Amino acid sequence: MNSSTAAKPDACQPCRLSRDLELLRHTELLGGINLDMIKLFAYLSTRRSYRAGDQLIEQNQKADRAFILISGAVDVSVKHRGKEIKLQSLKQDDFFGELALLAQFDWFFTVTAATDVEVLIIPRHAFQKVLEKFPDQKDDLIERVIQLRVNRLVNQTSYMLDTFLSPDTNISTSLI
Repeated sequence: MNSSTAAKPDACQPCRLSRDLELLRHTELLGGINLDMIKLFAYLSTRRSYRAGDQLIEQNQKADRAFILISGAVDVSVKHRGKEIKLQSLKQDDFFGELALLAQFDWFFTVTAATDVEVLIIPRHAFQKVLEKFPDQKDDLIERVIQLRVNRLVNQTSYMLDTFLSPDTNISTSLI
């Protein structure tokens, strides 16, 4: 991560919490769940800004957080056989890095800010705290995280197939 990734200072903590609560209430992951859970997520999350070109996630680094894209756009890519291959573009309100909430691993992709972006970051330890505090919601929340990843995989596969099958794509250079 670059030096421009410092946490965004917020003079009005209650205002930030209210904005984050409202944002989280409408996410695919948390929409319709227990409001007290969402409040705890808002409290334990942090906002961060990145400039266009900054890396939010770097392939092969420790995965320990998930992101909600508040504003801007990012590109998801992977380095394979010495080439950078774009897997997907994400936009405002997209959630990514969700598997890092459930498992310990190294990132298998890179996420780069395509524009200036602002994100809400949910660290794995915060996710685990919420699960501990609300054990009756654990299975539902884990299923939601898995469903988000399945949806992302479907979207990435469609993007890659559309790119591969595009009449403008030179098949000999697009094969991985």
